Amino acid sequence: SQERKTLPRDTLARVGPEVITSVDLLKRIELMPFPRKDKPSQKDSAKVRALLGLIAEKVLANEAKRKSLSEDKISRLMRRELENLFIRDELFKREVEANAKPTAEEVIAGIHRFKWKLKVIAFLARSEAEGNALVKRLRANKTKNILQGLPRDLLTEADTINIRFAGPDSSYENAAYAIGNSRVSKPFYSHNLGWSVLYLLDKVTNPESAKMTLDERSRKVEKTLKERHEQDIGERYSLAVLSSKNAVADSNIFNILADSIIALRREIEIKYYQRDGGYMVTSEMVDVLIDRLKPYLDTTFITITGGNMTLGELLEMFRYENFISKSLEGFSFKMELNEEVKHLVGNELLAREGRRQFLQNSAPVQHDLELWTGYWAARQLYYDVRDSVKVTSEDIIEHLLKTKGIFGRYYEVDVREILTPTLEDATGIINQLQSGKNLAEMVPQYSIRAEWVKNGGESGYFVVLQHPEIGFRALLADTETLVGPVKLEEGYSLFTVLGKRRTKDSIVGFDTLCQNIRERLMTEKRKQTINRFIAKLAREQQVSINYEQLKLVKPSLIPMFTQRFMGFGGMMNAVPLLMQQWDWIKEYEQSMKVFL
Repeated sequence: SQERKTLPRDTLARVGPEVITSVDLLKRIELMPFPRKDKPSQKDSAKVRALLGLIAEKVLANEAKRKSLSEDKISRLMRRELENLFIRDELFKREVEANAKPTAEEVIAGIHRFKWKLKVIAFLARSEAEGNALVKRLRANKTKNILQGLPRDLLTEADTINIRFAGPDSSYENAAYAIGNSRVSKPFYSHNLGWSVLYLLDKVTNPESAKMTLDERSRKVEKTLKERHEQDIGERYSLAVLSSKNAVADSNIFNILADSIIALRREIEIKYYQRDGGYMVTSEMVDVLIDRLKPYLDTTFITITGGNMTLGELLEMFRYENFISKSLEGFSFKMELNEEVKHLVGNELLAREGRRQFLQNSAPVQHDLELWTGYWAARQLYYDVRDSVKVTSEDIIEHLLKTKGIFGRYYEVDVREILTPTLEDATGIINQLQSGKNLAEMVPQYSIRAEWVKNGGESGYFVVLQHPEIGFRALLADTETLVGPVKLEEGYSLFTVLGKRRTKDSIVGFDTLCQNIRERLMTEKRKQTINRFIAKLAREQQVSINYEQLKLVKPSLIPMFTQRFMGFGGMMNAVPLLMQQWDWIKEYEQSMKVFL
Protein backbone atom coordinates (compact mmCIF):
# COMPACT_ATOMS: atom_id res chain seq x y z
CA SER A 1 0.00 0.00 0.00
CA GLN A 2 2.99 2.27 0.43
CA GLU A 3 4.51 3.54 -2.81
CA ARG A 4 7.83 4.50 -1.28
CA LYS A 5 10.51 1.83 -1.53
CA THR A 6 11.56 1.87 2.11
CA LEU A 7 9.07 1.97 4.96
CA PRO A 8 10.06 3.91 8.10
CA ARG A 9 11.35 1.83 10.98
CA ASP A 10 11.46 4.47 13.69
CA THR A 11 10.64 3.27 17.18
CA LEU A 12 7.13 4.34 18.23
CA ALA A 13 6.92 2.40 21.50
CA ARG A 14 8.91 0.11 23.74
CA VAL A 15 7.56 -2.87 25.63
CA GLY A 16 10.41 -3.84 27.87
CA PRO A 17 13.33 -4.77 25.57
CA GLU A 18 11.03 -5.08 22.53
CA VAL A 19 10.19 -2.24 20.15
CA ILE A 20 7.20 -1.38 17.98
CA THR A 21 8.29 0.43 14.83
CA SER A 22 6.54 2.56 12.26
CA VAL A 23 6.51 -0.30 9.78
CA ASP A 24 4.86 -2.57 12.37
CA LEU A 25 2.08 -0.02 12.77
CA LEU A 26 1.70 0.76 9.06
CA LYS A 27 1.28 -2.90 8.11
CA ARG A 28 -1.42 -3.43 10.71
CA ILE A 29 -3.37 -0.23 10.07
CA GLU A 30 -3.07 -0.10 6.27
CA LEU A 31 -3.43 -3.68 5.11
CA MET A 32 -6.55 -4.44 7.16
CA PRO A 33 -9.68 -2.51 8.22
CA PHE A 34 -9.43 -0.22 11.24
CA PRO A 35 -12.22 1.97 12.68
CA ARG A 36 -12.45 5.49 11.25
CA LYS A 37 -9.00 5.48 9.65
CA ASP A 38 -10.58 6.67 6.38
CA LYS A 39 -11.91 9.85 8.02
CA PRO A 40 -9.40 12.68 7.38
CA SER A 41 -10.56 14.53 10.50
CA GLN A 42 -9.79 11.47 12.65
CA LYS A 43 -6.59 10.17 11.04
CA ASP A 44 -4.39 11.37 13.92
CA SER A 45 -6.57 9.86 16.62
CA ALA A 46 -6.85 6.66 14.55
CA LYS A 47 -3.04 6.41 14.54
CA VAL A 48 -2.94 6.73 18.31
CA ARG A 49 -5.70 4.16 18.82
CA ALA A 50 -3.96 1.74 16.45
CA LEU A 51 -0.65 2.04 18.29
CA LEU A 52 -2.37 1.55 21.64
CA GLY A 53 -4.13 -1.54 20.25
CA LEU A 54 -0.77 -2.88 19.04
CA ILE A 55 0.77 -2.30 22.47
CA ALA A 56 -2.19 -4.03 24.15
CA GLU A 57 -1.71 -7.05 21.89
CA LYS A 58 2.01 -7.15 22.67
CA VAL A 59 1.67 -6.99 26.47
CA LEU A 60 -1.13 -9.57 26.46
CA ALA A 61 0.95 -11.90 24.27
CA ASN A 62 3.95 -11.50 26.57
CA GLU A 63 1.84 -12.27 29.63
CA ALA A 64 0.27 -15.30 27.92
CA LYS A 65 3.75 -16.57 27.15
CA ARG A 66 4.88 -15.97 30.72
CA LYS A 67 1.88 -17.89 32.03
CA SER A 68 2.51 -20.68 29.52
CA LEU A 69 -1.15 -20.87 28.63
CA SER A 70 -1.82 -24.42 27.61
CA GLU A 71 -2.81 -25.15 24.01
CA ASP A 72 -5.65 -27.53 23.29
CA LYS A 73 -5.64 -30.02 20.43
CA ILE A 74 -7.30 -27.61 18.00
CA SER A 75 -4.82 -24.82 18.79
CA ARG A 76 -1.89 -27.17 18.20
CA LEU A 77 -3.33 -28.19 14.83
CA MET A 78 -3.77 -24.56 13.85
CA ARG A 79 -0.23 -23.63 14.91
CA ARG A 80 1.31 -26.61 13.08
CA GLU A 81 -0.36 -25.80 9.77
CA LEU A 82 0.38 -22.09 10.13
CA GLU A 83 4.07 -22.88 10.56
CA ASN A 84 3.95 -25.25 7.56
CA LEU A 85 2.34 -22.50 5.51
CA PHE A 86 5.16 -20.06 6.30
CA ILE A 87 7.79 -22.75 5.67
CA ARG A 88 6.34 -23.51 2.22
CA ASP A 89 6.22 -19.81 1.43
CA GLU A 90 9.88 -19.35 2.41
CA LEU A 91 10.82 -22.47 0.41
CA PHE A 92 9.05 -20.96 -2.62
CA LYS A 93 10.90 -17.66 -2.21
CA ARG A 94 14.27 -19.39 -2.07
CA GLU A 95 13.84 -22.13 -4.66
CA VAL A 96 11.40 -20.53 -7.09
CA GLU A 97 10.98 -16.78 -6.72
CA ALA A 98 14.73 -16.13 -6.42
CA ASN A 99 15.28 -17.87 -9.78
CA ALA A 100 12.29 -16.39 -11.62
CA LYS A 101 13.98 -13.30 -13.04
CA PRO A 102 13.14 -12.42 -16.64
CA THR A 103 16.05 -11.33 -18.78
CA ALA A 104 16.28 -7.93 -20.46
CA GLU A 105 15.68 -9.61 -23.82
CA GLU A 106 12.49 -11.26 -22.54
CA VAL A 107 11.20 -7.93 -21.22
CA ILE A 108 11.90 -6.17 -24.54
CA ALA A 109 10.13 -8.93 -26.45
CA GLY A 110 7.24 -8.79 -23.98
CA ILE A 111 6.85 -5.03 -24.40
CA HIS A 112 6.64 -5.54 -28.16
CA ARG A 113 3.97 -8.22 -27.70
CA PHE A 114 2.04 -6.08 -25.24
CA LYS A 115 1.74 -3.37 -27.88
CA TRP A 116 -0.41 -5.54 -30.16
CA LYS A 117 -3.70 -7.41 -30.00
CA LEU A 118 -4.06 -10.31 -32.43
CA LYS A 119 -7.20 -11.78 -33.95
CA VAL A 120 -6.73 -15.38 -35.09
CA ILE A 121 -8.59 -18.49 -36.14
CA ALA A 122 -7.61 -21.34 -33.83
CA PHE A 123 -7.72 -24.79 -35.43
CA LEU A 124 -7.63 -27.88 -33.22
CA ALA A 125 -5.90 -30.95 -34.66
CA ARG A 126 -5.79 -34.52 -33.42
CA SER A 127 -2.03 -34.93 -33.72
CA GLU A 128 1.18 -33.12 -34.67
CA ALA A 129 1.22 -34.84 -38.04
CA GLU A 130 -2.29 -33.65 -38.84
CA GLY A 131 -1.27 -30.21 -37.60
CA ASN A 132 1.63 -30.12 -40.10
CA ALA A 133 -0.70 -31.19 -42.88
CA LEU A 134 -3.13 -28.44 -41.88
CA VAL A 135 -0.35 -25.84 -41.96
CA LYS A 136 0.55 -26.84 -45.55
CA ARG A 137 -3.05 -26.51 -46.70
CA LEU A 138 -3.49 -23.12 -44.99
CA ARG A 139 -0.29 -21.73 -46.50
CA ALA A 140 -1.30 -22.97 -49.93
CA ASN A 141 -4.76 -21.41 -49.65
CA LYS A 142 -4.88 -18.18 -51.69
CA THR A 143 -8.60 -17.48 -51.31
CA LYS A 144 -10.21 -15.07 -48.85
CA ASN A 145 -12.30 -17.87 -47.37
CA ILE A 146 -9.76 -19.56 -45.11
CA LEU A 147 -11.99 -22.55 -44.39
CA GLN A 148 -12.82 -23.22 -48.00
CA GLY A 149 -11.32 -26.42 -49.27
CA LEU A 150 -9.94 -27.62 -45.93
CA PRO A 151 -10.48 -31.38 -45.50
CA ARG A 152 -12.60 -32.04 -42.42
CA ASP A 153 -10.32 -34.87 -41.38
CA LEU A 154 -7.51 -32.38 -40.72
CA LEU A 155 -9.27 -30.47 -37.94
CA THR A 156 -11.64 -31.14 -35.07
CA GLU A 157 -12.75 -27.57 -34.36
CA ALA A 158 -12.13 -23.98 -35.51
CA ASP A 159 -12.91 -20.77 -33.64
CA THR A 160 -12.04 -17.06 -33.85
CA ILE A 161 -10.29 -15.72 -30.75
CA ASN A 162 -8.41 -12.61 -29.61
CA ILE A 163 -4.93 -13.01 -28.15
CA ARG A 164 -3.08 -10.48 -25.99
CA PHE A 165 0.11 -10.55 -24.01
CA ALA A 166 -0.39 -12.05 -20.52
CA GLY A 167 -3.27 -14.25 -21.64
CA PRO A 168 -4.20 -17.42 -19.76
CA ASP A 169 -2.55 -19.83 -22.26
CA SER A 170 1.11 -18.92 -22.89
CA SER A 171 1.47 -21.59 -25.60
CA TYR A 172 -1.21 -19.86 -27.69
CA GLU A 173 0.44 -16.50 -27.06
CA ASN A 174 3.90 -17.72 -28.05
CA ALA A 175 2.59 -19.32 -31.24
CA ALA A 176 0.50 -16.28 -32.24
CA TYR A 177 3.23 -13.68 -31.80
CA ALA A 178 5.72 -15.89 -33.68
CA ILE A 179 3.56 -15.90 -36.84
CA GLY A 180 5.43 -14.58 -39.86
CA ASN A 181 4.44 -13.44 -43.34
CA SER A 182 2.60 -16.67 -44.09
CA ARG A 183 0.01 -15.71 -41.42
CA VAL A 184 0.07 -19.35 -40.26
CA SER A 185 1.70 -20.63 -37.06
CA LYS A 186 3.60 -23.83 -36.65
CA PRO A 187 1.72 -26.70 -34.98
CA PHE A 188 2.01 -26.44 -31.19
CA TYR A 189 0.72 -28.31 -28.17
CA SER A 190 -1.44 -26.63 -25.50
CA HIS A 191 -1.98 -28.35 -22.14
CA ASN A 192 -5.51 -26.95 -22.19
CA LEU A 193 -6.60 -27.74 -25.75
CA GLY A 194 -4.10 -30.16 -27.31
CA TRP A 195 -2.54 -29.75 -30.78
CA SER A 196 -3.42 -26.46 -32.45
CA VAL A 197 -2.64 -24.23 -35.44
CA LEU A 198 -3.35 -20.50 -35.65
CA TYR A 199 -4.20 -18.34 -38.65
CA LEU A 200 -3.66 -14.58 -38.22
CA LEU A 201 -6.66 -12.50 -39.28
CA ASP A 202 -5.75 -9.08 -37.90
CA LYS A 203 -3.18 -7.19 -35.80
CA VAL A 204 -4.23 -3.97 -34.02
CA THR A 205 -2.89 -1.76 -31.25
CA ASN A 206 -3.64 -3.02 -27.73
CA PRO A 207 -5.70 -0.25 -26.05
CA GLU A 208 -4.43 -1.23 -22.60
CA SER A 209 -0.83 -0.72 -23.69
CA ALA A 210 -1.62 2.52 -25.47
CA LYS A 211 -2.81 4.12 -22.21
CA MET A 212 0.45 3.37 -20.37
CA THR A 213 3.81 5.05 -20.22
CA LEU A 214 6.88 3.08 -21.22
CA ASP A 215 7.80 2.55 -17.54
CA GLU A 216 4.31 1.27 -16.77
CA ARG A 217 4.46 -1.14 -19.70
CA SER A 218 7.86 -2.35 -18.59
CA ARG A 219 6.62 -3.04 -15.02
CA LYS A 220 3.51 -4.80 -16.31
CA VAL A 221 5.53 -7.02 -18.65
CA GLU A 222 8.21 -7.79 -16.07
CA LYS A 223 5.57 -8.75 -13.48
CA THR A 224 3.80 -11.05 -15.95
CA LEU A 225 7.01 -12.73 -17.06
CA LYS A 226 8.09 -13.20 -13.44
CA GLU A 227 4.78 -14.87 -12.59
CA ARG A 228 5.11 -17.20 -15.59
CA HIS A 229 8.65 -18.15 -14.66
CA GLU A 230 7.51 -18.78 -11.08
CA GLN A 231 4.77 -21.08 -12.31
CA ASP A 232 7.13 -23.04 -14.58
CA ILE A 233 9.96 -23.28 -12.02
CA GLY A 234 7.48 -24.07 -9.23
CA GLU A 235 5.96 -26.95 -11.21
CA ARG A 236 9.40 -28.38 -11.99
CA TYR A 237 10.56 -28.02 -8.38
CA SER A 238 7.39 -29.62 -6.99
CA LEU A 239 7.74 -32.49 -9.43
CA ALA A 240 11.36 -33.05 -8.35
CA VAL A 241 10.36 -33.16 -4.67
CA LEU A 242 7.16 -35.19 -5.03
CA SER A 243 7.89 -37.62 -7.87
CA SER A 244 9.61 -40.18 -5.63
CA LYS A 245 6.99 -39.99 -2.86
CA ASN A 246 4.00 -42.25 -2.34
CA ALA A 247 0.91 -41.60 -0.23
CA VAL A 248 -2.23 -43.68 0.39
CA ALA A 249 -5.49 -42.35 1.82
CA ASP A 250 -7.81 -44.33 4.10
CA SER A 251 -11.00 -44.71 2.02
CA ASN A 252 -13.25 -44.94 5.08
CA ILE A 253 -11.95 -41.65 6.51
CA PHE A 254 -12.14 -40.08 3.04
CA ASN A 255 -15.82 -41.02 2.77
CA ILE A 256 -16.51 -39.71 6.28
CA LEU A 257 -14.92 -36.39 5.30
CA ALA A 258 -16.79 -36.19 1.99
CA ASP A 259 -20.13 -37.09 3.58
CA SER A 260 -19.56 -34.50 6.34
CA ILE A 261 -18.92 -31.74 3.81
CA ILE A 262 -22.00 -32.75 1.82
CA ALA A 263 -24.17 -32.82 4.98
CA LEU A 264 -22.90 -29.40 6.02
CA ARG A 265 -23.63 -27.96 2.60
CA ARG A 266 -27.21 -29.18 2.82
CA GLU A 267 -27.61 -27.25 6.08
CA ILE A 268 -26.18 -23.96 4.81
CA GLU A 269 -27.76 -21.71 2.21
CA ILE A 270 -25.76 -22.23 -0.96
CA LYS A 271 -25.43 -18.48 -1.63
CA TYR A 272 -23.11 -18.18 1.36
CA TYR A 273 -20.41 -20.31 -0.22
CA GLN A 274 -20.90 -19.90 -3.97
CA ARG A 275 -17.89 -18.48 -5.80
CA ASP A 276 -16.47 -18.57 -9.32
CA GLY A 277 -19.21 -20.92 -10.50
CA GLY A 278 -18.54 -23.46 -7.75
CA TYR A 279 -18.96 -24.17 -4.05
CA MET A 280 -16.31 -23.26 -1.50
CA VAL A 281 -15.19 -24.88 1.73
CA THR A 282 -14.76 -21.80 3.91
CA SER A 283 -12.75 -21.34 7.09
CA GLU A 284 -16.01 -21.20 9.04
CA MET A 285 -17.01 -24.56 7.57
CA VAL A 286 -13.62 -25.98 8.61
CA ASP A 287 -14.39 -24.96 12.21
CA VAL A 288 -17.70 -26.83 12.07
CA LEU A 289 -16.14 -29.90 10.44
CA ILE A 290 -13.36 -30.05 13.03
CA ASP A 291 -15.94 -29.90 15.81
CA ARG A 292 -18.15 -32.59 14.28
CA LEU A 293 -15.28 -34.90 13.43
CA LYS A 294 -13.51 -34.68 16.80
CA PRO A 295 -13.58 -38.47 17.34
CA TYR A 296 -11.61 -38.93 14.10
CA LEU A 297 -9.15 -36.02 14.28
CA ASP A 298 -6.27 -38.17 15.55
CA THR A 299 -7.03 -41.02 13.13
CA THR A 300 -4.44 -41.68 10.40
CA PHE A 301 -5.88 -40.45 7.11
CA ILE A 302 -2.81 -40.47 4.86
CA THR A 303 -0.11 -43.15 5.11
CA ILE A 304 3.07 -41.53 3.89
CA THR A 305 6.83 -41.98 4.20
CA GLY A 306 8.35 -39.83 6.91
CA GLY A 307 5.25 -39.71 9.10
CA ASN A 308 1.55 -40.27 8.53
CA MET A 309 -1.04 -37.48 8.42
CA THR A 310 -4.14 -37.42 10.60
CA LEU A 311 -7.56 -36.24 9.51
CA GLY A 312 -7.21 -33.24 11.82
CA GLU A 313 -3.93 -32.16 10.20
CA LEU A 314 -5.40 -32.36 6.71
CA LEU A 315 -8.65 -30.66 7.71
CA GLU A 316 -6.73 -27.69 9.09
CA MET A 317 -5.04 -27.25 5.70
CA PHE A 318 -8.40 -26.46 4.10
CA ARG A 319 -8.48 -23.22 6.12
CA TYR A 320 -5.88 -21.64 3.84
CA GLU A 321 -6.96 -23.25 0.57
CA ASN A 322 -9.36 -21.95 -2.03
CA PHE A 323 -11.05 -25.31 -2.60
CA ILE A 324 -13.99 -24.81 -4.95
CA SER A 325 -15.88 -27.81 -6.29
CA LYS A 326 -18.20 -27.68 -9.28
CA SER A 327 -20.40 -30.39 -7.77
CA LEU A 328 -22.34 -30.25 -4.53
CA GLU A 329 -22.27 -33.97 -3.87
CA GLY A 330 -22.08 -37.43 -5.40
CA PHE A 331 -19.26 -39.13 -7.29
CA SER A 332 -18.22 -35.97 -9.12
CA PHE A 333 -17.71 -34.11 -5.85
CA LYS A 334 -15.66 -36.98 -4.41
CA MET A 335 -13.41 -36.92 -7.48
CA GLU A 336 -12.83 -33.19 -6.97
CA LEU A 337 -12.22 -33.71 -3.26
CA ASN A 338 -9.75 -36.49 -4.03
CA GLU A 339 -7.73 -34.12 -6.26
CA GLU A 340 -7.72 -31.52 -3.50
CA VAL A 341 -6.51 -34.06 -0.95
CA LYS A 342 -3.67 -35.01 -3.31
CA HIS A 343 -2.76 -31.32 -3.61
CA LEU A 344 -2.77 -30.88 0.18
CA VAL A 345 -0.61 -33.95 0.69
CA GLY A 346 1.81 -32.49 -1.83
CA ASN A 347 1.89 -29.26 0.19
CA GLU A 348 2.63 -31.27 3.33
CA LEU A 349 5.58 -32.94 1.60
CA LEU A 350 6.89 -29.55 0.43
CA ALA A 351 6.68 -28.29 4.02
CA ARG A 352 8.67 -31.33 5.15
CA GLU A 353 11.29 -30.52 2.52
CA GLY A 354 11.43 -27.01 3.96
CA ARG A 355 11.90 -28.43 7.45
CA ARG A 356 14.67 -30.65 6.10
CA GLN A 357 16.38 -27.42 5.06
CA PHE A 358 15.70 -25.99 8.57
CA LEU A 359 13.57 -23.17 7.19
CA GLN A 360 11.46 -23.31 10.35
CA ASN A 361 14.39 -21.55 12.01
CA SER A 362 14.73 -18.85 9.37
CA ALA A 363 14.08 -15.22 10.31
CA PRO A 364 11.07 -14.71 7.95
CA VAL A 365 9.29 -17.84 9.22
CA GLN A 366 10.00 -16.99 12.85
CA HIS A 367 8.79 -13.39 12.35
CA ASP A 368 5.53 -14.40 10.68
CA LEU A 369 4.88 -17.18 13.17
CA GLU A 370 5.54 -14.89 16.14
CA LEU A 371 3.18 -12.27 14.72
CA TRP A 372 0.26 -14.68 14.38
CA THR A 373 0.86 -16.86 17.44
CA GLY A 374 1.35 -13.69 19.50
CA TYR A 375 -1.99 -12.42 18.22
CA TRP A 376 -3.69 -15.74 19.05
CA ALA A 377 -2.11 -15.86 22.51
CA ALA A 378 -3.18 -12.28 23.21
CA ARG A 379 -6.75 -13.05 22.19
CA GLN A 380 -6.82 -16.22 24.30
CA LEU A 381 -5.69 -14.33 27.39
CA TYR A 382 -8.10 -11.50 26.59
CA TYR A 383 -11.04 -13.92 26.47
CA ASP A 384 -9.86 -15.71 29.62
CA VAL A 385 -9.86 -12.42 31.52
CA ARG A 386 -13.10 -11.25 29.95
CA ASP A 387 -14.94 -14.49 30.69
CA SER A 388 -13.78 -14.44 34.32
CA VAL A 389 -15.91 -11.35 34.95
CA LYS A 390 -19.17 -12.03 36.78
CA VAL A 391 -22.15 -9.83 37.56
CA THR A 392 -23.65 -10.68 40.96
CA SER A 393 -27.07 -9.94 42.41
CA GLU A 394 -25.42 -7.34 44.64
CA ASP A 395 -24.07 -5.60 41.52
CA ILE A 396 -27.61 -5.44 40.13
CA ILE A 397 -29.04 -4.20 43.43
CA GLU A 398 -26.33 -1.53 43.68
CA HIS A 399 -27.25 -0.32 40.19
CA LEU A 400 -30.98 -0.38 41.00
CA LEU A 401 -30.41 1.64 44.17
CA LYS A 402 -28.45 4.24 42.20
CA THR A 403 -31.34 4.50 39.72
CA LYS A 404 -34.19 3.98 42.20
CA GLY A 405 -35.93 7.16 41.03
CA ILE A 406 -36.27 5.63 37.55
CA PHE A 407 -37.24 2.03 38.28
CA GLY A 408 -38.55 2.07 41.87
CA ARG A 409 -41.98 3.38 40.94
CA TYR A 410 -42.88 0.56 38.52
CA TYR A 411 -42.93 -2.41 40.94
CA GLU A 412 -44.59 -3.29 44.25
CA VAL A 413 -43.76 -5.91 46.90
CA ASP A 414 -45.34 -7.35 50.03
CA VAL A 415 -43.01 -8.63 52.80
CA ARG A 416 -43.12 -9.81 56.42
CA GLU A 417 -40.27 -8.17 58.32
CA ILE A 418 -38.49 -7.99 61.65
CA LEU A 419 -36.47 -4.79 61.99
CA THR A 420 -33.82 -4.94 64.72
CA PRO A 421 -31.65 -2.12 66.07
CA THR A 422 -28.39 -4.14 66.00
CA LEU A 423 -26.74 -6.82 63.90
CA GLU A 424 -26.38 -9.02 66.98
CA ASP A 425 -30.16 -8.97 67.44
CA ALA A 426 -30.69 -9.95 63.81
CA THR A 427 -28.19 -12.80 64.15
CA GLY A 428 -30.02 -14.05 67.21
CA ILE A 429 -33.32 -14.11 65.33
CA ILE A 430 -31.74 -16.11 62.52
CA ASN A 431 -30.54 -18.66 65.04
CA GLN A 432 -34.06 -18.97 66.45
CA LEU A 433 -35.53 -19.38 62.97
CA GLN A 434 -33.05 -22.16 62.26
CA SER A 435 -34.14 -23.89 65.47
CA GLY A 436 -37.76 -23.96 64.21
CA LYS A 437 -39.38 -20.72 65.41
CA ASN A 438 -41.81 -18.77 63.20
CA LEU A 439 -40.95 -15.26 61.94
CA ALA A 440 -44.49 -13.94 62.44
CA GLU A 441 -44.52 -15.11 66.07
CA MET A 442 -41.35 -13.16 66.88
CA VAL A 443 -42.44 -9.88 65.24
CA PRO A 444 -44.22 -8.39 68.30
CA GLN A 445 -41.24 -9.15 70.54
CA TYR A 446 -38.32 -8.02 68.34
CA SER A 447 -39.43 -5.70 65.48
CA ILE A 448 -39.03 -1.95 65.96
CA ARG A 449 -41.04 -0.97 62.84
CA ALA A 450 -44.26 -0.05 64.60
CA GLU A 451 -46.47 0.46 61.53
CA TRP A 452 -45.93 -3.15 60.38
CA VAL A 453 -45.91 -4.86 63.78
CA LYS A 454 -49.68 -4.62 64.18
CA ASN A 455 -50.09 -6.77 61.03
CA GLY A 456 -47.65 -9.45 62.25
CA GLY A 457 -44.77 -7.69 60.44
CA GLU A 458 -46.58 -7.74 57.07
CA SER A 459 -46.05 -4.59 55.08
CA GLY A 460 -48.84 -4.94 52.57
CA TYR A 461 -48.02 -4.01 48.97
CA PHE A 462 -45.87 -0.89 48.73
CA VAL A 463 -44.15 0.83 45.82
CA VAL A 464 -40.48 -0.19 45.85
CA LEU A 465 -39.41 3.47 45.78
CA GLN A 466 -40.73 3.86 49.35
CA HIS A 467 -38.27 1.27 50.74
CA PRO A 468 -35.81 0.59 47.89
CA GLU A 469 -33.24 -1.36 49.97
CA ILE A 470 -35.96 -3.86 50.91
CA GLY A 471 -38.02 -3.61 47.73
CA PHE A 472 -35.34 -4.38 45.14
CA ARG A 473 -33.98 -7.30 47.18
CA ALA A 474 -37.50 -8.64 47.54
CA LEU A 475 -38.01 -8.45 43.76
CA LEU A 476 -34.85 -10.51 43.26
CA ALA A 477 -35.74 -13.10 45.92
CA ASP A 478 -38.07 -16.10 45.66
CA THR A 479 -41.38 -16.01 47.54
CA GLU A 480 -41.13 -17.24 51.17
CA THR A 481 -37.33 -16.93 51.06
CA LEU A 482 -35.65 -15.31 54.07
CA VAL A 483 -33.65 -12.23 53.06
CA GLY A 484 -31.18 -10.34 55.22
CA PRO A 485 -29.99 -9.02 57.45
CA VAL A 486 -30.13 -5.89 55.28
CA LYS A 487 -28.49 -2.78 56.78
CA LEU A 488 -30.83 0.22 56.75
CA GLU A 489 -30.56 3.66 58.31
CA GLU A 490 -33.01 2.59 61.02
CA GLY A 491 -31.46 -0.81 61.76
CA TYR A 492 -31.15 -4.32 60.31
CA SER A 493 -34.02 -5.88 58.36
CA LEU A 494 -34.89 -9.58 58.10
CA PHE A 495 -37.85 -10.40 55.84
CA THR A 496 -39.58 -13.00 53.76
CA VAL A 497 -41.23 -12.21 50.43
CA LEU A 498 -45.01 -12.60 50.41
CA GLY A 499 -45.73 -11.17 46.96
CA LYS A 500 -44.50 -8.94 44.11
CA ARG A 501 -46.15 -7.33 41.12
CA ARG A 502 -45.84 -4.68 38.40
CA THR A 503 -47.65 -1.36 38.50
CA LYS A 504 -49.90 -0.41 35.60
CA ASP A 505 -47.23 2.01 34.33
CA SER A 506 -44.55 -0.68 34.07
CA ILE A 507 -43.36 -1.42 30.53
CA VAL A 508 -41.36 -4.61 31.16
CA GLY A 509 -41.34 -7.31 33.79
CA PHE A 510 -38.71 -7.16 36.52
CA ASP A 511 -36.93 -10.27 35.22
CA THR A 512 -36.50 -8.63 31.80
CA LEU A 513 -35.30 -5.43 33.45
CA CYS A 514 -32.73 -7.38 35.46
CA GLN A 515 -31.50 -9.19 32.37
CA ASN A 516 -31.01 -5.90 30.55
CA ILE A 517 -29.18 -4.45 33.54
CA ARG A 518 -27.03 -7.58 33.85
CA GLU A 519 -25.96 -7.33 30.20
CA ARG A 520 -25.17 -3.63 30.53
CA LEU A 521 -23.19 -4.14 33.73
CA MET A 522 -21.40 -7.10 32.18
CA THR A 523 -20.27 -4.95 29.25
CA GLU A 524 -19.10 -2.15 31.52
CA LYS A 525 -17.45 -4.46 34.03
CA ARG A 526 -15.64 -6.44 31.35
CA LYS A 527 -14.36 -3.28 29.73
CA GLN A 528 -13.17 -1.89 33.05
CA THR A 529 -11.53 -5.19 34.03
CA ILE A 530 -9.75 -5.55 30.68
CA ASN A 531 -8.55 -1.93 30.74
CA ARG A 532 -7.17 -2.30 34.26
CA PHE A 533 -5.54 -5.61 33.39
CA ILE A 534 -3.81 -4.25 30.28
CA ALA A 535 -2.75 -1.10 32.14
CA LYS A 536 -1.26 -3.26 34.90
CA LEU A 537 0.67 -5.32 32.34
CA ALA A 538 1.84 -2.16 30.57
CA ARG A 539 3.25 -0.82 33.82
CA GLU A 540 4.89 -4.15 34.71
CA GLN A 541 6.42 -4.46 31.23
CA GLN A 542 7.63 -0.84 31.31
CA VAL A 543 5.77 0.46 28.27
CA SER A 544 6.86 3.81 26.86
CA ILE A 545 5.34 5.66 23.88
CA ASN A 546 6.98 8.20 21.58
CA TYR A 547 4.04 10.38 20.56
CA GLU A 548 6.31 12.88 18.78
CA GLN A 549 7.64 10.17 16.48
CA LEU A 550 4.08 8.91 15.92
CA LYS A 551 3.14 12.32 14.48
CA LEU A 552 5.58 11.72 11.61
CA VAL A 553 3.89 8.48 10.51
CA LYS A 554 1.66 9.06 7.48
CA PRO A 555 -0.62 6.06 6.92
CA SER A 556 -2.80 5.64 3.86
CA LEU A 557 -6.48 6.44 4.47
CA ILE A 558 -7.72 3.93 1.89
CA PRO A 559 -9.85 1.16 3.49
CA MET A 560 -8.45 -2.25 2.51
CA PHE A 561 -8.81 -5.91 3.33
CA THR A 562 -5.62 -7.54 2.09
CA GLN A 563 -4.94 -11.20 1.52
CA ARG A 564 -1.53 -12.81 1.19
CA PHE A 565 -0.98 -15.45 -1.47
CA MET A 566 1.48 -18.07 -0.27
CA GLY A 567 4.13 -19.89 -2.28
CA PHE A 568 3.00 -23.30 -3.69
CA GLY A 569 -0.63 -22.31 -3.03
CA GLY A 570 -2.67 -21.16 -0.10
CA MET A 571 -4.03 -17.83 1.03
CA MET A 572 -4.49 -15.99 4.33
CA ASN A 573 -5.07 -12.51 5.71
CA ALA A 574 -2.00 -10.34 5.18
CA VAL A 575 -1.80 -9.51 8.90
CA PRO A 576 -4.10 -10.02 11.91
CA LEU A 577 -6.87 -7.50 12.58
CA LEU A 578 -5.80 -5.08 15.28
CA MET A 579 -7.46 -5.52 18.65
CA GLN A 580 -9.73 -2.58 19.45
CA GLN A 581 -8.20 -2.03 22.87
CA TRP A 582 -7.07 1.52 23.49
CA ASP A 583 -9.05 2.81 26.48
CA TRP A 584 -6.54 1.13 28.81
CA ILE A 585 -4.28 4.14 28.38
CA LYS A 586 -6.45 6.17 30.80
CA GLU A 587 -6.03 3.56 33.52
CA TYR A 588 -2.33 3.29 32.70
CA GLU A 589 -1.68 7.03 32.93
CA GLN A 590 -3.66 7.26 36.17
CA SER A 591 -1.88 4.27 37.70
CA MET A 592 1.49 5.73 36.72
CA LYS A 593 0.63 8.98 38.48
CA VAL A 594 -0.28 7.05 41.62
CA PHE A 595 2.73 4.78 41.22
CA LEU A 596 5.10 7.72 40.85
